[in-house]
Amino acid sequence: MSKGIGAHANKIAKDDHAVIYEYGGYNLNDPEYLNEDHIYDETITIQRDCFAEPEIHEKLKKMPSGKKKLITKRIPVSVHYGEMIEDGRIVVENCSNCCRTTEDDFHIDVMVGHLLFYILLRYQEEGEISVKTSYNV
Repeated sequence: MSKGIGAHANKIAKDDHAVIYEYGGYNLNDPEYLNEDHIYDETITIQRDCFAEPEIHEKLKKMPSGKKKLITKRIPVSVHYGEMIEDGRIVVENCSNCCRTTEDDFHIDVMVGHLLFYILLRYQEEGEISVKTSYNV
């Protein structure tokens, strides 16, 4: 069962130094934050050095045919995006449908934390920066 809250992000720009996403959130339980028009009205700017590379594990596996095959696994590493926000390497502008913010000095939309987690994890799993990301609860 869904709680009816979430956020979506679309990549709008990318260069050698940063990646910029536009994002918007929604809360289906509050008429003020419905976002029926799917408005993406604010941004998340992530410096390229925030995208951590995963650990690469390789091993030889014996196949049923008797041949050996090299198996490569990408193991995601922990990314501390909270520290990156404090350092200024990730800059967030809250959207108009932000219904709850963090209690620290930055007052960032809580949904941005989930979006950042999936953006940075998908980079480690797939090796490329995602074009679209969403988080729905």
